[in-house]
Amino acid sequence: MATEPTVRRAVVDRPYYYATSMEKTVHAYTRDEWGIGGSQPSGNYSVHTTTGLYIVTILMTIPAIFAPLLLIIAVASLNIIVGLLALVCTVLFTGGWLFGIGNLRRERQASKQRRLKGLPKPRFALSDDHARDWFESHPSGIAITRENFPDSTRPFPGETFP
Repeated sequence: MATEPTVRRAVVDRPYYYATSMEKTVHAYTRDEWGIGGSQPSGNYSVHTTTGLYIVTILMTIPAIFAPLLLIIAVASLNIIVGLLALVCTVLFTGGWLFGIGNLRRERQASKQRRLKGLPKPRFALSDDHARDWFESHPSGIAITRENFPDSTRPFPGETFP
């Protein structure tokens, strides 16, 4: 039970996520700068481009509108089977549409934050060990500490692994 807060801290309070854009340079992104990114540091959706997310969200709009209408018609006609199907479709399509809208807003905010720092959009997420190797050979403003690379498998100076 003592390891759970450590794992939760590494996932939730992680200061940086590391990725490359289309070139080989490694960049450090905060959670707010990541957006929909390449490989996701959080979340479980698999759309990797803003265009793809727009298309999926637009395609979800039509069923998200018609599923509640079908639910109202089914309830008015007392058709239980169609009503249950319409209820499930309403929850899935409307929930997916709202999820897409929220992610589009999050990506827009992340894009603004990246533009302020001059960071490219993250395309390919890296493990902490790969990012650590990069930042050790290309010094920058990121300190090589356990806080910045919580999932690194190699010991840091002053650390020993059993």
